[in-house]
Amino acid sequence: MPDAGIAAIAPSAAPQSRKDSTLPKGIECIMHHYEVELDLPGRALITKAGDRIAFDDGRSKTAEQRLETPDAKDVFALPYPARGAAIAPPKAPDEDPGRIRVEAFFRATYGANAREVEARLTTVTVGGIRMRVHQRVKEPFLNVAARLEPLLKDPEVRKFFDDIGGTYNYRKIAGTDRMSAHAYGIAVDLAVKHSAYWRNGGAWSNRLPQTLVDAFEAEGFVWGGRWAHFDTMHFEYRPELFEEGC
Repeated sequence: MPDAGIAAIAPSAAPQSRKDSTLPKGIECIMHHYEVELDLPGRALITKAGDRIAFDDGRSKTAEQRLETPDAKDVFALPYPARGAAIAPPKAPDEDPGRIRVEAFFRATYGANAREVEARLTTVTVGGIRMRVHQRVKEPFLNVAARLEPLLKDPEVRKFFDDIGGTYNYRKIAGTDRMSAHAYGIAVDLAVKHSAYWRNGGAWSNRLPQTLVDAFEAEGFVWGGRWAHFDTMHFEYRPELFEEGC
């Protein structure tokens, strides 16, 4: 069960649904949180830059293909666990809920390049650490900070904010041509020395306490410890994955 101090703070409110019954499941959730327009006859979402992302491109894809060439539907291919779900190892080799990202949505919403993203960065303090994040996620990060405040008295929580991996960094994901969530200022890596990462070899493992994970997930951040391709230091803001019905 989540810590009593966490439960006392309500999750951030989600925007109101358009309640359009003609839309495929999950599309409204994307529209709530990303700067996209609807092309219902074409069954697609369009960004201001002209990127057109199909609701469903009709392809049967492997897990790797969903990562590399996702449609909007692929974002929800693996449901993310409910807030407060117990920490447990993934059950399948490609169980990576929340790892699929449509970069066009991120570019349209947070910035199309480093210059645009950096113009929209702000500074927040979380766990006593000053972090550069996108101004659109300032409130969720501050809500996480409020949830963490009573928990930081515990050294087993406090240590994850010593020598953190960082927040904003305009870069690609290691070993890929896909942009990292850090490139948009919506992610944070906690203390590297207390974390586990799949590219370093070995089986899934985790040292983060449940209360710490709960604090982030309660505010719409997915956790890399939920992935078979695990990255337990990593949290990124993905509120569409927590909306009821998506």
